[in-house]
Amino acid sequence: MGKIGEALKKAQKENKVFSKEEPVKKISTNRQRDIGLKSQSKEKRRHLSKKVSTEKTGVSPIDFRIVVYHEPDSLAAEHFKILRANIMHPRSGAKIKSVLITSSLAQEGKTLVSCNLAFSIAQSLDPYVMLIDADVRRPQVHKTLGLKKTAGLTDYLRSDRPLSEFLVKGPMDKMTILQAGSLTRNPAELITSEKMAALLKEVRERYEDRFVVIDSPPVNLAAETINLAQQVDAIVLVIRYGASDKNAVEEAIN
Repeated sequence: MGKIGEALKKAQKENKVFSKEEPVKKISTNRQRDIGLKSQSKEKRRHLSKKVSTEKTGVSPIDFRIVVYHEPDSLAAEHFKILRANIMHPRSGAKIKSVLITSSLAQEGKTLVSCNLAFSIAQSLDPYVMLIDADVRRPQVHKTLGLKKTAGLTDYLRSDRPLSEFLVKGPMDKMTILQAGSLTRNPAELITSEKMAALLKEVRERYEDRFVVIDSPPVNLAAETINLAQQVDAIVLVIRYGASDKNAVEEAIN
């Protein structure tokens, strides 16, 4: 960093605070930019996300934590590409076309992982992706993607209308969304119904180049997740660093 680095070290030693009259104007490398962004408050980063065009969603900005969309060349986005590769091309050689994303408890990041993974798949060369919000108790996919809430999974399961009427185009090409739909008094019964099983089978087998990502309720909090887990090819259990309870995670795995 040369003179800039020496100046910063000196300022730290003197406990000096840079004022508006003494801006650091010459920091321009990627590393220095990243350091500056990390020092910003969460609120300020959220404000920055509002600068992203909403042309594709038409409602509100996509959550700034969807790094695969906002920062496709970042290290975080690269980790989702690795996750994508591990799921789509497992060492066992098994053919995986559907994956369930869940967690032990709420607020552990499963929806963020679901959405980032879906974006990552949509960015790849060949497969299309369908993202299903099966967490009908606390749906978050439409909010995370900046979409207007529409009829979705629960409405399809309670009607005789074709599935195509409930699918919406995602913020990226090759991405289709099935939102959670209207709130219901019997979520477990709907999600564990034969019609739901038929739906998962249809979307998995109907199109050879389609990959299905399912955002499900936390496994320790909703009975239907165990049922869904029996109908997919793979499961991702999201654990929030420094927050998830170890006993809850072990219970979820069991």
